[in-house]
Order: sequence, then C-alpha cells, then structure tokens
Amino acid sequence: MIQGGPLNNMKYSYKTVTSLSNPLIKEALKIKNGLGRQRGFFLVEGSHLIETAIYSSLAVIKRVFFTESFASKEDSQRILEQITGAEKVLITERVLTSLTDTDMPQGISALINYIPPKLEEIKAVNNPLLVLCDSIQDPGNLGTIIRGSDAFGADAVITLPSTCDTFNTKAVRATAGSLFNIPVINTEQNVILSYLALKNIALYATSSKAVASIYQIDFKQPVAMVFGNESSGVSKLLQEKAKGVFKVPIVGKAESLNVAMAASVCLYEAARQRSYLY
Repeated sequence: MIQGGPLNNMKYSYKTVTSLSNPLIKEALKIKNGLGRQRGFFLVEGSHLIETAIYSSLAVIKRVFFTESFASKEDSQRILEQITGAEKVLITERVLTSLTDTDMPQGISALINYIPPKLEEIKAVNNPLLVLCDSIQDPGNLGTIIRGSDAFGADAVITLPSTCDTFNTKAVRATAGSLFNIPVINTEQNVILSYLALKNIALYATSSKAVASIYQIDFKQPVAMVFGNESSGVSKLLQEKAKGVFKVPIVGKAESLNVAMAASVCLYEAARQRSYLY
C-alpha cells in the first residue's frame, strides 16, 4: 500500500492499492459476496449512487475505491472531495473490475454502512404510508418497489423474512439511489403486525384473486400495503390479518402484472388519493 501517488496535486489524501491480495480489497470482496451484509455493509458502484449516499441520513460511506482515469475528470474530483470522513483508495482498473458487476465500470466503488431507523423511529408526521415486502425473491423487483415507494411518498419499506437481500447489487442498482432516500427495515411478521396494531395503521394485502379493486380502498388513512412472493403471493397469515384484500384490475389481454409493476400502480393510486399528485 502506497500513501499518495500519481494524484498528489489533489486536495485529499489517499492510499494506492494495486494487488487483489491487499487486505482492503479482500475485505471488500467478502462483503461483495454477502459475507458482511448482516452488519449492514455493502458495496455500491457508480457516481450517481455514491453521490446520493453522500447526502443520505441512512448511510455512511466508510471507504471509496477509485481509478486514476476516474479521478482525472473534473466532475469526479468534485465527488471525491465531497466524500468526507471516508478512507480513499486509488486502485487499478483490474482491481476495480473485481469489485464491480457491471460490464463497463464507471471507475468508482464505495463501501457503505446502511443504518436505517428502528421500526418505532419511522418519521411519519401525519398518516403513514408503509410498504411491506413479503418473500419477494427477485432483487430487481425489490429494488423497483423501493424506488416506487420513494417516488410516491411512502414513509418506509419493510422487508419480511424470506425476502431477498436488500443489498444485493442488482437490488441496489434497481433502486436508482432511492435506497438512500427512504428507510428499508427488515423485521419479523409478528413484530410488524404488533406495530401496525399499536399505531392504528390499516393493513391491506394485494391478491390477483381479490374481489375488491384498488380503487375501492381508502389510502388517505394510515395504511400499510403488502406485496407478496412472485408466484405464491402474500402469505396466508398476512391476508388473514389484513383489513382488506384488493387487486389491480387488468383491462387488456395481459395475464397479470409482476409484483414491481403492481406495487407502482398501487403507490401511484395512494399518492393520487393523498393529493401528492395533481
């Protein structure tokens, strides 16, 4: 590991790493492969996600890895200078490739510590809107639901057991940065059910077999909507505990909507009813 290097004229200090066997890289690779995610650590790549994380109250950037070609650009220097309190590590293109999953890496990756609030700390001044993810398996679907929840004014996304890893790289990319705008909290079914009862938040479940339409549900009240597994839907327990079960009516020839599309429609309708949209 070399202190400083070819970018000595920069306004920040950094270390230079060229070997995949370096302890910092070995640690990052373990986290990339899921070995550190139980502690809330994960890797993100690309300027947009990292810039969003810089200003997030939900995340702390612990270490940033970047290439010389990335740092040579004026916009890139601005990003690096905005990252304060994090260790900066200059790496080779070969090392960066090992840390990223995309075919054309953008030259920067960061180690993030995600620190969401506790369930009881969710900030919802008026009537809360919560999104529950029950055994959703596809990371792309989960990430899109998080993105839609952020876009349409939900207060938090709650992931329940058997839902895929929130910090899977595909899920993180699918959030398009929304992971850093809205808290994503993992908890158990009994815990969230107790919380909803305590806070007088009505639970509604989605089901393609439901009789009631989404347009018959009052989303202006404090509400939590739960979206289920791609093949089996919302669990029987949550459907039984729900105040109501509804469906998104389909007027075309499509057999169904995938769970992320259905969630986006439901969240849009909730936002419309709450006058977030005009």
